[in-house]
Amino acid sequence: MNIVKEETELHVITPNEPGIFGRVLGTLANAGINLRAYAVLSEKDKGHFYLVTADNKKAEKALKAMGFKIKINKVITVEVTDRIGVGAEIGALLGSAVIDIKYSYGSSAGSGRTLLVFKTSNNKKALKTLQ
Repeated sequence: MNIVKEETELHVITPNEPGIFGRVLGTLANAGINLRAYAVLSEKDKGHFYLVTADNKKAEKALKAMGFKIKINKVITVEVTDRIGVGAEIGALLGSAVIDIKYSYGSSAGSGRTLLVFKTSNNKKALKTLQ
């Protein structure tokens, strides 16, 4: 069974410098916040962390205290059975519904479940399509 939700993602903008990955994730760990999903990329002089946590309010407070800029995004999370082709199936469903995927990331630890995160052009329609 798929579990589909609209959730909040924190987009944390940091300096792009050595050690920033450890500082951002360490801030969450020190605050006792479970990180459910993340994607990280660097672009010129900025680092971009896309985070879905178990407690976004607490995470936002801890990260703002470090001086990082934070944007709030609404995303769709899909927890699915970990199997070959599941991402392609979701992509096809969203494409057939004429929903643009702005970006997506996900992870599986091989325990039988995978969490996928989607930022789309129409989260409300994506939620209906995937439920």
